[in-house]
Amino acid sequence: MRKLPQYSFNEGFYIWFDINSKEEYYSTPLYMYKTDFNDDLSNYKRVIIQEKDFYKKKPSKKNSAPKHPATILYPFAEQFGRLLINLLNADFSNFDKAYNTFFYLYGFELLREYVPDKELIYTYKSEEELTKIMKRVYEDSYGYVSDMQYNFRKCVDFVYNLNGNEELKNSKPSSKFIASLVTHHNDVYSYSSDIEVILDTYSDKYLKYGNQPLNKLTEELDQDDSFIPMTNVYTSEKLSNIVFVVLEQIVKNSNLPIKKCQYCDRYFIPAVRQDELYCDLPNEDGKSCREKGAKQTYKQNLEKIPALLEYRKAYQKKFMEVARSGNNKKLKNDFDSWKKIAQGKIKEFKQGKVTEDELYKWMMENK
Repeated sequence: MRKLPQYSFNEGFYIWFDINSKEEYYSTPLYMYKTDFNDDLSNYKRVIIQEKDFYKKKPSKKNSAPKHPATILYPFAEQFGRLLINLLNADFSNFDKAYNTFFYLYGFELLREYVPDKELIYTYKSEEELTKIMKRVYEDSYGYVSDMQYNFRKCVDFVYNLNGNEELKNSKPSSKFIASLVTHHNDVYSYSSDIEVILDTYSDKYLKYGNQPLNKLTEELDQDDSFIPMTNVYTSEKLSNIVFVVLEQIVKNSNLPIKKCQYCDRYFIPAVRQDELYCDLPNEDGKSCREKGAKQTYKQNLEKIPALLEYRKAYQKKFMEVARSGNNKKLKNDFDSWKKIAQGKIKEFKQGKVTEDELYKWMMENK
């Protein structure tokens, strides 16, 4: 039976889940290419940050591109199910897009079959040498990765009735998922093998808790018998199998539905409310779809208000009168004065200082 690595390691991929905190954790070595870490040492986890530079923290050896070893004790943390979500949303159309939307987070350990072991070395001499190998892995694995992404999208659309899929829409996602695997309804069933489960044991907790005094640790367990969490860890040599594990974990938890964002059309798992319409996935401008979508909905709702419809009608009418009048300064001044007062009334309405009926009455009396 395989055991978890006790110290740092340079090969492999391990993933586990905490439904209470709604987080998933994984450990895998990464080549430090446009990647940096934010360490949260007090909580024994770290978060990956994407960088524009090749290697933000310069390695000790000039012009080298090292492989950063991993450790089970300080794993990478992300939202529960995010590995699957990132795969569903990734753009694999070329190497740069594939790396920037997926591989900078998870590395290439799960694609080892597409590159000779002798080339998965610990340090490359230069950025050019490293990217040459990574691009080769991308090119050789493109068919496998793109087919896998298609199959998982198809499966998720069926299980959660997305993208117009209405098949068995009244059935539970877990029932549909299990039935689809048993009947080979889609090709995702083929990813359910070659997965190894490493059972958690108390002896494996020594590195994290072993330095605590016996009496203090006993008191902590008296207060909370789940103080030392027991979590099974999953490992595989194939990306498709790890993604399957993540999907299976999501399906098991009915309070974690997969949805499509009504603003950007990406897959997402709601962080708070299950009826959330917009995702909180990162955008290039730094604003979330939740923020953008809320503003868009607010604007659309405002456009349906009768008082604002009357304002737009009156505005267009008065604007055209001014345009046709040539140099009629009185007409233009009257229009500017009306516009300023009308927009002030609308601002008061949005601030809740006047009611919709009061705004409508003013618009009708002053159009």
